[in-house]
Parts: sequence; structure tokens; C-alpha cells
Amino acid sequence: NRMQKIGVVGRGFVGSAVEFGFSPNTGCDAEVRVYDKDKSKSLNTLSEVVNESDFIFVSVPTPSNKDGSINTDIVEDVFDEMNRYNCRTDNVFLLRSTVTPGTTRRIQKNCKKLNIVFNPEFLTERSANFDFINQARFIVGGDEENVDKVEELFRWRFGYTTPIIKTNYETAEMIKYMNN
Repeated sequence: NRMQKIGVVGRGFVGSAVEFGFSPNTGCDAEVRVYDKDKSKSLNTLSEVVNESDFIFVSVPTPSNKDGSINTDIVEDVFDEMNRYNCRTDNVFLLRSTVTPGTTRRIQKNCKKLNIVFNPEFLTERSANFDFINQARFIVGGDEENVDKVEELFRWRFGYTTPIIKTNYETAEMIKYMNN
């Protein structure tokens, strides 16, 4: 069982919970790299995180527009940047930000070099670390090969008791959207 290499892009409370969840403090033997555009929060460059991680958890802000719709500019910009940097074909990018159904598929079409799954988080800011390591279920949307890789990662980290719901992008996005 080789050491997992985990990347975190966006070190807000969601990204920090992922970092915590794969840290030695939780009895987990993973190597974690972290990038945030705020240099004071960043431990690595984006290129290092992308190319030296097997799984990259992307948790960047999706603020609301004035009309209440979700603004995905930050998400799309960071995926474009990662697509430019990525030199691998085997790493998997887990988008965790809240987006409207159809967004992940559109990003995947634009970023052909990336293997993207939608893996929504259900964390509360107050107890994000606890929530991450005690999830009631995992939802993973995307193509079968990448979804299966993420399932293996979660089984390695969390065991076999937590249900993993494997579906397509839009269904996973809708589940998250309805939970918000």
C-alpha cells in the first residue's frame, strides 16, 4: 500500500479540512502539498501540487453574482492554469466547490489534459476537520475510471463503512446544489 500523494488547491476551511484529514495527526500516511493564491497560506507552487500529487482536491470560492447566480470564474481560471501546468495523465482532480449542474462537464471539455471528478463537500465551517473525517457519505461524479480511482483513495483512507455514491457530474452537482 504505497503512500498517497494528495494535493490541496485553496486553503480555506474546506481545503484545510482535506489537509487535516490526510495528515499524520489523523493516523494517515499521506504526503500533502498545498497551494493557495494567498502566498502566506501556500506551502507549494501550483505546478508542484499538480504534478507531484495523485489526487488534487480543488476548493476555491464560488461567490454569488448580484443576481444570486454562482460565479465560477475563480474555479475556471484555476482549472485553466492547472491544465497548462499538468504533465501527467494519471492524476485526478476533485472539484469540491459549489457549482451549477453542467459546470464540471464544461470544465472537463475545456481542460482535456485533466481527469476531473465532482466530489462535493458537506462541511460546516465550525467543525470542518471533524466533518471531513466523519462523513456520512461520499458523492463522486464523473467518468467511471476516475470515479473508481477516487473510491479506492477513500476506501484506503476511510475504510469500507462509509457509503460512496458514484454518479455522473450533473447528479453530483445537483446533490450539492440542493444541500446548500
